Amino acid sequence: MTYYIINLPATRQAQKLTFWGVGYQPNTADYSEALVVNEDHLNANLERFDNGRTTRAILTTVVQNHTGDWRELVGWTTPAQQEGAAA
Repeated sequence: MTYYIINLPATRQAQKLTFWGVGYQPNTADYSEALVVNEDHLNANLERFDNGRTTRAILTTVVQNHTGDWRELVGWTTPAQQEGAAA
């Protein structure tokens, strides 16, 4: 299995899903330009790649097949869900 690494602070700031990039591009919103790590490498470096504070690893197939709101991918509620919860 392979994973993209989501840069959580950059995602919050840009308000769009932002991945770690490759090469000289540190971040990218385009998953086709994102860093891909395999499961063994991810599991050996969980604090770096999936610590929940600054990064979140997500399966490449999940990102590529997702058609809903990007916030669903990182477990953040959408504005509509927040309004519904308050009602």
